[in-house]
Amino acid sequence: MKVLHFLTREGDAKRTLILAMAAASGLANGLLLALINTAAEAAAGGDLQARLFFMFLIAFAIFVLAQRHALTHAVAAVESALQKVKLRVADKVRRSELRFVEDCGGLSAYAPLTQDAGLISQGVVMLVYSAQSVLLLIFSGLYLAYLSPPSLILTLIIFGLALPMYMNHYQQTARELEQAAAKDGLFFERFTGILNGFKELKLDRRESDALFAELRRLAAEANALKLSSNERMVYDMIFANTVFYLVLLAAVFVIPTILAEPSATIHKVATTVLFIIGPLGMLVSAIPIIAKTDTAVTSLYALEERLDTAAAGTDDQAPAAPLTTFDSIVLEGIYFHYADREGHSLFPVGPFDLTIQRGELLFIVGGNGSGKSTLLKLLTGLYRAERGRILLDGIPLQSADYPQYRTLFTSVFADFHLFDRLYGIPNPDPVQVNAWLKEMGLERKTRYANHGFTNLDLSTGQRKRLAFITAALKQRPICIFDELAADQDPEFRARFYEQILPRLKSRGYTIVAVSHDDQYFHTADRVLRVSDGRIAQIDWPAADGR
Repeated sequence: MKVLHFLTREGDAKRTLILAMAAASGLANGLLLALINTAAEAAAGGDLQARLFFMFLIAFAIFVLAQRHALTHAVAAVESALQKVKLRVADKVRRSELRFVEDCGGLSAYAPLTQDAGLISQGVVMLVYSAQSVLLLIFSGLYLAYLSPPSLILTLIIFGLALPMYMNHYQQTARELEQAAAKDGLFFERFTGILNGFKELKLDRRESDALFAELRRLAAEANALKLSSNERMVYDMIFANTVFYLVLLAAVFVIPTILAEPSATIHKVATTVLFIIGPLGMLVSAIPIIAKTDTAVTSLYALEERLDTAAAGTDDQAPAAPLTTFDSIVLEGIYFHYADREGHSLFPVGPFDLTIQRGELLFIVGGNGSGKSTLLKLLTGLYRAERGRILLDGIPLQSADYPQYRTLFTSVFADFHLFDRLYGIPNPDPVQVNAWLKEMGLERKTRYANHGFTNLDLSTGQRKRLAFITAALKQRPICIFDELAADQDPEFRARFYEQILPRLKSRGYTIVAVSHDDQYFHTADRVLRVSDGRIAQIDWPAADGR
């Protein structure tokens, strides 16, 4: 079972102890059966002894304590293993390349971290019950052999005929559940698309209907697979009960007819057969859950395998120390292209040739899709060039240099994310942060208190101002701003270009900003024009500001 492999692989599980406790619980439960039969026989003969009563209490105590011990340790083991895997996957995600994260399929790709983790947790509990049930069935079989060997033989024949059919159904159920999980993943991905592309869908009903039609198809296909597997599970439960009653029929009617068994033996055999209905029902119920658990383990490791494959050949170790200054960055013949999932080229950019000097203020302009954002991602090391090289202070960057090279930059990209806490800034001063909020006109919208911002429910322009504050507080040598002045009122826009950016520059920061506000180009040292994935022109604003 993959869930056992999961517990073993993730290390900390005391699997031997858990199985030993489950075994002790199952054997104690089997001993209760023998004591019940013995006590019933003694009571019928008027010779019920106190020692049987105390033996029953001891066996019952062992059963309860061992079961509790096995379950608590199993739950602790699986939660510890899941925590370990979640953190490992999260660490691999944050170390992945940006292109992988952009292409992986959105939030649906990480559904195994939540949905499948819950199934695995349930599956381990059922596994403990199943181990206990198997041992109880083995003990009951041995006890049945002691009472009536023919009854055991007939029971094994009936189970032997039924087992292949049941296992074949189990394999079909496992396959269908795996296919249904894949359909559910696609459904979640498409549903996420509704949320992300809500504006576009609201404006185009045909596009909205087409997407919903695909959602309906995926839901119907997943539902058909689940119905088929669930119907088979119901059939298997009925089939298992039928097999149980056949065994009871054989023990009570067939065996006494063929063999002259004493009535006391027939009663004990019947009691034993009735006793095994509990563990047998548990196994029948547990097998589908274990099948779902195995599918969940497969999905979880498949996610991790995709991350490992994407990380092959990359080196994203923590930098030895952040870079605090530089003199120049040179891009020489930098080339990059976007590709679809089949590897077909979609949009090439480059070659880019550019030199950036410390302390300069550079504006980048260009139409939508011209390659501005891609140039920024190549400059910051978020994308790795397919051809060309980056020279930092005259020294070409190697693959292992990228983590430290990225520490030169702080950024507010067009698709920025706003955290409610200032992660990575040791001991931020609330007075300084709130002073920034006041300067950016946000003091009435949010405050910095209790190690976080009190409100992030802001307009787009206000969110950009707050993102600017978090970027500035990092005090990195190079600031990257992708259309930060967009969505701002005219008054703030003028202050941003004529006061805030020049003040940052006067403090020694290098600023690279995407902008379309040509009335403020005179504040820049250079204006870089990008068109069709290439640097088309570099303008040097006149010294008098015209």
